[in-house]
Amino acid sequence: MSLAPPAGAEPAVEGAAFTPLIKGTAAALIAGLAATGWRAADTLATAPGGSRSALLFLGLLAVLAAFCFWWILISRTRVTATHLHQTWWSDKRVVLAEVTQTKLILIPGLTWLIAPRLVVRTRSTGSVVFHAAERPVIAAFARISLGLPPLGED
Repeated sequence: MSLAPPAGAEPAVEGAAFTPLIKGTAAALIAGLAATGWRAADTLATAPGGSRSALLFLGLLAVLAAFCFWWILISRTRVTATHLHQTWWSDKRVVLAEVTQTKLILIPGLTWLIAPRLVVRTRSTGSVVFHAAERPVIAAFARISLGLPPLGED
């Protein structure tokens, strides 16, 4: 999935929102949840007076977990000279001119493990968190947190 604008649009940097390790960890957690859920569903189905509501609840949890996992896999972050945008089930979009405060959360040397994030506070929407897993987007986050233009035009 790409947030690529039509030809002739403003320059931007774009990249995955979550690191491969986070995606792999999420996959392992989903596999573990699926195995545990399958055993629980089998136990509930064969129990005397098996609970349909418990099975329905378990199914809803599985759908929610799969939905969040899908968005972890495909989420992308895009930084332009005027906007921050991250795809998610409900896309996050912030106009940089509306930003009143920023905080870059990044642990040097561990960006492969913990996705760097930029927390921005705006006049209208409160705080919004953007994740980044690729160097060009992280560099744009750092420039924004220092009050510089995000794409390097000083």
